[in-house]
Amino acid sequence: VLGHSEPHCTYIMEFFRDFAGGQYLRFFNIVPPYIDQKKKPGFSAIPTPTFGNWIKEGLLLRHIWASPNLVWVAIALAIYFLFPYDLSPGSVAAKAPLSWDFFHERFPLWFVVTLGYNAFFYITMYSLGWGVRSFIPNRVVPLDKLLHNLLYNVSAVVIWVGFENVFAYLWASGRLAYLADADAFSHGLQSPGFLRFMAGLIIVPMWREVHFYFAHRLLHYKPIFQQVHSLHHRNTDIEPFSGLTMHPVEHLYYYSCILPSVFFLASPLHFLWNGIHLLLSPGASHSGFDDHFQADPFHYMHHRYFECNYAGFSAGALDVIFGTFMGKFKEREEDGAKERLDSKSTIRSPPTLEFVLYLALSAACVGVWAYVAVEHLAVSQTVAAALAFVAGFGPVVLAFVFFFVNGNGSSLDPFSKKGLFENVLHLGMGNLVCAVPVALACYLTLA
Repeated sequence: VLGHSEPHCTYIMEFFRDFAGGQYLRFFNIVPPYIDQKKKPGFSAIPTPTFGNWIKEGLLLRHIWASPNLVWVAIALAIYFLFPYDLSPGSVAAKAPLSWDFFHERFPLWFVVTLGYNAFFYITMYSLGWGVRSFIPNRVVPLDKLLHNLLYNVSAVVIWVGFENVFAYLWASGRLAYLADADAFSHGLQSPGFLRFMAGLIIVPMWREVHFYFAHRLLHYKPIFQQVHSLHHRNTDIEPFSGLTMHPVEHLYYYSCILPSVFFLASPLHFLWNGIHLLLSPGASHSGFDDHFQADPFHYMHHRYFECNYAGFSAGALDVIFGTFMGKFKEREEDGAKERLDSKSTIRSPPTLEFVLYLALSAACVGVWAYVAVEHLAVSQTVAAALAFVAGFGPVVLAFVFFFVNGNGSSLDPFSKKGLFENVLHLGMGNLVCAVPVALACYLTLA
């Protein structure tokens, strides 16, 4: 009898030990087993990630129940059923791909959820002392930096609601097929609809890891980094609100992770689950601490050194394969990580003319499509395709144009030594997962 019961006890203990990424239902003042608490934060070697472990975690669904994904999927389910989409023909969603009515309906919800989640981690870490292992000891976030980051968090919510409006319009207008709740839940647990629904819930966070890597590598090519991603890297000493502190163009490509909802028959919940992951996961992972259930030393290394750890840790095998994995702080900092002022994270200094010009031209790339779509102007398929292409690829093209006009060296930096195949792969995949979903969604609104 004991022989049969011991495995069950082991599974139960493992479940409670790792539940939601915590340790025996504790979620703060905890560290992963690999961290030596005698060492300063950041100086314990992170285990080298492998594809085998990533696949194993997925097959055992540990990436759901044994990670913070369990918290986020629960939030996604709650929002989906408590604040459902109205996709009826006469709904607000059916009016236009971008409308003030839809914005007024959904923006308050996402504003409260997103900024509330980030504020929770900011207050618990920096005011209540729930975390004690800060990468920068006794660090105080300047008010000016906090306001700068909050400004771009609001931008993140605005642009997300725009994505949500576009897809709700596509579903409500019949331009994009989707898995309806009736098909997912009304025919039993073994029905194709329910199985598809569950598969989507499981796959979304794994897809998020893959998309993040290729999108992130694209953003680090020098032309795009200078115009776009450098704004996110104004925060080298990160805090919860720095996670969504991105240039609006980066938000555009960051949210392109909703690609599966364009190409597959997916539930609106899959889209919303993807969005929750995009909006909430950066908060605690950018906390600046290594002792809570969503601490992310792997990504902290990236903010510290820029040219490493482009993936999320779960898919960090991609960094291992392409030679960009870093497992701990550099030895020269063994006496402790030094605080950095992050002087560009400020709202006091006016933006440069180049920043304003690039942002305005990028906005125009999307704005022309938006005007035609919102006004329901009749255009040919060729014009629709051209407008969609400009909306999706225009900001990338503009970044390279600015770069070549300024004559700033090799456009392949910092990857110019990586070889032709690797650069073609990353530029190709980056545009495929970032620009193509945006372009295709825009095209469908005009079709």
